[in-house]
Amino acid sequence: MGIHLDESDLSELEPQIFKIFKKELGFFESDILSNTMSAIHEGIERDGLESRLANMMEVKKAHKLTDEVWGIVSEFYLLKQESSGEVEGGHKRRHEDELDDEDEYGESKRRKQGDTWAKAERYKKEDLDRVQQIPSKKPKVESEESSQPAIPAPSADQIKKMLANTQKMIEERKRQLNVVTPHQPAVLSQKAQQLAALQASIASKLNKVDIPKYEMPSKPIPLIINESGRTVDSSGLEIQLTQHVPTLKANIRAQKRTELPPQVKEEPEEKKEEGPGFFDPRVGMRGATRVKRVMKFHDAGKFQAEAQRLRMKTQLEKLQSEISSIARKTGISSATQLAKLVPKGGQVDKVPEIEWWDQLLIGSHNYENWIVRPGAISNLIEHPIQLKPMESNRSVHVPMFLTKKERKKLRRQNRREAWKEKQDKIRLGLVQPDEPKVKMSNLMRVLGNEQIMDPTKVEAHVRAQMAKRKADHEAANASRKLTPAQKKAKSSRKLTEDTSAGVTVSVYRVKNLQNPAKKWKIEKNSAQLFMTGTVLLYQDVNIVVVEGGPKQQKKYKQLMLNRIKWSEDTYTDKDGSEHQNKAELVWEGQTKQRNFGEIKFKLCPTEGFAREHFKKAGCEHYWDHAYSTAVLASSDAY
Repeated sequence: MGIHLDESDLSELEPQIFKIFKKELGFFESDILSNTMSAIHEGIERDGLESRLANMMEVKKAHKLTDEVWGIVSEFYLLKQESSGEVEGGHKRRHEDELDDEDEYGESKRRKQGDTWAKAERYKKEDLDRVQQIPSKKPKVESEESSQPAIPAPSADQIKKMLANTQKMIEERKRQLNVVTPHQPAVLSQKAQQLAALQASIASKLNKVDIPKYEMPSKPIPLIINESGRTVDSSGLEIQLTQHVPTLKANIRAQKRTELPPQVKEEPEEKKEEGPGFFDPRVGMRGATRVKRVMKFHDAGKFQAEAQRLRMKTQLEKLQSEISSIARKTGISSATQLAKLVPKGGQVDKVPEIEWWDQLLIGSHNYENWIVRPGAISNLIEHPIQLKPMESNRSVHVPMFLTKKERKKLRRQNRREAWKEKQDKIRLGLVQPDEPKVKMSNLMRVLGNEQIMDPTKVEAHVRAQMAKRKADHEAANASRKLTPAQKKAKSSRKLTEDTSAGVTVSVYRVKNLQNPAKKWKIEKNSAQLFMTGTVLLYQDVNIVVVEGGPKQQKKYKQLMLNRIKWSEDTYTDKDGSEHQNKAELVWEGQTKQRNFGEIKFKLCPTEGFAREHFKKAGCEHYWDHAYSTAVLASSDAY
């Protein structure tokens, strides 16, 4: 059944189908795309679409393109049906429908499972901004101890009362816990005496120092400002207000360490000993805490700058490769000499004050009052750089050919030497002598009386000897026979040629290459002969370029011009007249290196595509020569 799509759907599908045609065919034709889109709009089936494409191209390519186009169209049609809610009854239910079914308790599965994204929607935007905001550091506020007035030191009587209360609390706590300490009272009394003596000494020292008494005001002191705007007290004297000077935390900590007395550090330890209850030292140790990670943002334009740097790097590498390739082709070894010959890319649009070839003759930077530089013109001729001749580095081995009489004589001498060596070994006892070569024809002459006494036994013995000699002969032949791998290596060794000294190239032009059998012969023979090249298909100018050695080119030339019967096929030109197909050799010669790899077919819709294909390999002159000769031949025919 066909698929019906609207024009809006077709406009969405057109870019995807265009990419498929561009990828598979290597070019773009509006007729193929328009016919395909119209067929989809008409609701044509897959077979109908394939038959339409087969009329415009090869069957294999039409089948492959139909599979890809039909897959995209069917997928788009299913997505459209799901988005509109039109799903056929035979299809499986979606996951959302199963979640909407209620269970036995009446609760929806979707509600039961919950939606993680729905939780995120419950938060308001203000709350999310408040959570994601980086907390600001608050200025440090002075402690309450600094703001409050100093507490007067306790007297000796108050200290004794505090010690007595503390001892009572310790005794009550021990009674509750049933702790028995027989020698504890003596220890406690001794500690109490030491503390009492210490507190008495402190109190006596404090009494010697006159500490002014400061009464706390009941209400805030009013701020008095004089006529000049300065702060004064009630008597009219100026007051210098303390100003908060920010400093480093390290300086604040050092100042606190100098101000605090050394006795303050021992007070927390005494409280821990005297405090009620047990104390676990491990509780105070803070475990490993996870540091809050703060979001780090990249600077604006960081990745754009990195991408621009990579683009410049690739562009520079491409430019260097182009310069090196031009230098190899022109014979200039250094890039500096090439820079002298070729103007810079940034100065292409500018008109120079003087051309570089004139500057060499004049010796100035402009054409004003120019005079030829003395010695610039002479009777000498500047020749281009001579390239090394294309010669192979391998040593040349010239085979020696003998006449038939010389070969027989040489074989006879070798066999004679081998027979003499064997006879010497038999005389020395190193080798057993051979058994007499008995046959049915010389049976009576060799054996004589033995054959008369038992002819059946002798005949069986003779036949066994004959069978043994035959088996040995066949085994020797089989041992000398090459294995399939050795045969393949030998044939490839005979076909492979050394192209280090130069590559022989042949360019053929064929009127029509639609016959698949002939295309198969062109490709298969080039692979068997280990040749490289390309086949370009364009209307009635089909070019076959093959690269290899002289022997390979000789065999391939025999194939293209004699073995393949091109006249059996006919083709129709643009005017509708039929002509016989033919192939001709356009050019053959030598190049320094190969320009192509394994032979592949390239379909080009226009002349520009065809020339660009050869230009990528650096041999666009093949196309220029073949196409120009084809145009001249067609004009001569008319």
